[in-house]
Amino acid sequence: MRRLLLISCLLTMACTALLAAGPASAVSCGGHVTANGVACYKARSIVTEYKKTRKHHIQGFTCSGKSSGGRITVVNCHLQEKRIHWKA
Repeated sequence: MRRLLLISCLLTMACTALLAAGPASAVSCGGHVTANGVACYKARSIVTEYKKTRKHHIQGFTCSGKSSGGRITVVNCHLQEKRIHWKA
């Protein structure tokens, strides 16, 4: 019983550490752009290009977005473990 409780506590602490480490690795690049695993200059250029062209494949990234009233309001791009997010 004691061993089960110890294992349960260790697993809970490990899961909590993994969940806390995820969002902390994302970097705010300014201009409402958040990047994870991508240089800020590249993240901003990809968001700008998506907003201008609305192409779904930019520099290897797969992008999607939402618009309201003809204006882009949200951009999400991903390539494997790399993520880019922009929100107006």
